[in-house]
Amino acid sequence: MQHALGMLWVAILVGLAAGCVLGVQPSVNGSLGKVVSHPYQAALISFAVGTALLLILCLSTGVFPPSFQSAPGQLPWWIWSGGAIGVVVVTTSLYFVPRVGSVPWFAAIMTGQTLAAILLDHYGWMGNPQASASPLRLVGVGLLVAGVLVIAQAKRSEQAAKRSEQTAEQTVELGEPALPNSANPSSTPVVESTNSE
Repeated sequence: MQHALGMLWVAILVGLAAGCVLGVQPSVNGSLGKVVSHPYQAALISFAVGTALLLILCLSTGVFPPSFQSAPGQLPWWIWSGGAIGVVVVTTSLYFVPRVGSVPWFAAIMTGQTLAAILLDHYGWMGNPQASASPLRLVGVGLLVAGVLVIAQAKRSEQAAKRSEQTAEQTVELGEPALPNSANPSSTPVVESTNSE
């Protein structure tokens, strides 16, 4: 029991560290995407670097070529989809992160991952150990969903404030008063008094 608890905390700490690294990846790829012609090219370069690194690791540790414990033809179809899923995640992040920022994107990604994980654990799909979606787990997912909604609202507020600033700057550049006449004492017209004879 103590060993299992210790393993859980190690997994959480390693997961946090991996999540931090994963949080940097879209910004790195986004910067790469700005200097190539298309997001697909940036994704291709990103995966090529990852493939080269894994090949070096496999060769240096003597675990190349890959060996299967079962015949590849007997394995379930979805077992080959990990790389395709990676392409979807990396390519969509290349498109969206430069436009909406890292926080809204990763909040949505983490929430989606957690929702999928709840289902996988609850039903024991794809080789996961079965663990029912307890009320406490569902509360945690609910908090993540609420967090995404709060972050999305914060992003909308920031964009509205930026639009207001841009409108005010454009108004000043056009030479129009920044404040309406009623609120700007210097723009109040002077009425000349006439003496009636």
